[in-house]
Amino acid sequence: MADLPPNTIHPTQNRSVIPAFLRDQRILSVVGQLIFAFVLVYLISLLWGSIITSLSSKNLTPSLNFLTNRAGFDIAERPEWYSSNSSYGDAFIVGVTNSLRIIGIGLVLTTILGVLAGIFLLSSNFLLRNVTRGAVELLRNTPILIQLIFWYAVVIASMPDFRTPLTLLPEGRYAVPIRWLLELAIVAFLWFGYLAKEKIGSPRRLGVTSVLLGVIVAIEAAFFFVGSSYGLGALSNMTFVVYALVSIVLIAAATRMNNVQRWRAIGLTVGQFVGGLIFYFGILPSNGIPIDVYPSVFISRRGFAFPEIHTTARFADWLAFIAIGVSLALVIWIYLGRITEQTGRAYPRLRYSVLAIVIFVAVGWVAVGLEPDPAAVPVTQEDKTVVMMSLTDARAGGLLTPADEDLYSSSPIRYIPPVQKVNAAGIVSGYVSGTQVSPEYIALLLGLVVYTAAFIAEIVRSGILAVPKGQIEASRALGFGTTQTLWMIILPQAMRVIIPPLASQYLNLAKNSSLAIAIAFADIVSITQTIMNQSGQSVTGITMIMLSYLTISLVIAFFTNLVNRRFQLVTR
Repeated sequence: MADLPPNTIHPTQNRSVIPAFLRDQRILSVVGQLIFAFVLVYLISLLWGSIITSLSSKNLTPSLNFLTNRAGFDIAERPEWYSSNSSYGDAFIVGVTNSLRIIGIGLVLTTILGVLAGIFLLSSNFLLRNVTRGAVELLRNTPILIQLIFWYAVVIASMPDFRTPLTLLPEGRYAVPIRWLLELAIVAFLWFGYLAKEKIGSPRRLGVTSVLLGVIVAIEAAFFFVGSSYGLGALSNMTFVVYALVSIVLIAAATRMNNVQRWRAIGLTVGQFVGGLIFYFGILPSNGIPIDVYPSVFISRRGFAFPEIHTTARFADWLAFIAIGVSLALVIWIYLGRITEQTGRAYPRLRYSVLAIVIFVAVGWVAVGLEPDPAAVPVTQEDKTVVMMSLTDARAGGLLTPADEDLYSSSPIRYIPPVQKVNAAGIVSGYVSGTQVSPEYIALLLGLVVYTAAFIAEIVRSGILAVPKGQIEASRALGFGTTQTLWMIILPQAMRVIIPPLASQYLNLAKNSSLAIAIAFADIVSITQTIMNQSGQSVTGITMIMLSYLTISLVIAFFTNLVNRRFQLVTR
């Protein structure tokens, strides 16, 4: 090779001494990640080894063997099978169950409340819109812990004593006026029969609806204010003459109104006049059907007491009728839907489907109740089994246990209202029957639902506003009403925007339930903390809590992702 001129770099000097594969950016990225992962695992192993060494010196090596040991403590919010003799594992299961009760019911209630609040934020009603806005802003900007303490220490604590609780449906015998049943039947007949074929907003529909409303309001107002004059029927009564003249003048004035309000005004004035005539001449029956009412819910600072619902031995037979009704409803829904697609004629398939289910539910209830009762049943009295005792005598003597009542009941479902337990001194000391819910559970559920619903309301509002206004205008041009536009046009499109942030709020509700320890509710955190204090297995207990909430969060994320895929736009 010829000598190169001075100051000339030899061609071989431009080649790098680093191999080509080590200069590849992808390989360098993988190598860097591996090094980082190795360092991270090494540091975690050092920390874990230090923890194990420290705990081993105190005979507290992390393990799961302690879960079989006797718990030795009671739980306020517990099922019947748990006692202080149960194991730590059983106690932990109770905590998981209590947390799932809060999270499961909370997700349903907060969705309903949040969607309604989000719709109210966009309402045209000034008062409803601004009251909802004020409540949402207050709730969103107040810490959840403060709200939980408020519900528990202020709202629940202000409830009356459990010896004199508030009751829903006060106990007593009441008479349901027959006229109410007649009015309800007339309204149902007109609304689902005559008015069903009329277009919403048509003069005939407005007039008939206004007349019906005027008649009912006039009759009920007359019974409330001057019930003693019912059926008087004297044409010489000056009060009646004045009433008739004023009504005729009002009807004449209503006929001179503009076209927008004319039919409503005519209907209301004619309706109140007809209702007055019906009341004055006593056309409707004034007697009622006696009904015995028992308290269904007791509310006190010790918690709520709800009725018990038991399924009996005949529930499976009744469930078969329900299954037939649901199957028939699906057939009707699909069949009428195909006819609508082929002919363009709309059918009220929802009404027919619901009617099919209701009919089979009612027929099944009656048919199952017609099954004959056993001639004799075995009962236990004074530790001796008595055979050949009639069912009526066994019930009259109170010899049937709750399980026997479920077995021999003639109805598919047995409704057991809460009954207060009164001691010998006549003082209420508890409840004999009914499902009792602790005040801690009520306060936690209300706090989580109301707090999370405030955020969901903003999500729903933003999702509705994201729907183009042209969609709403098109629905109105097609004659859709406000409710139809909301449920058929706006919300289905808004769900694409609503679901992703909604999933985050669901996860927040699940994780915020761990604040139950602040109001002494026995959830996963509270019970596991007690287990850790007694067993010393703090590392294992914390790991169990973390894995529990991780599993719950992953399940919620899985289902919300399924729903999100369902509402996503499918593109090529």
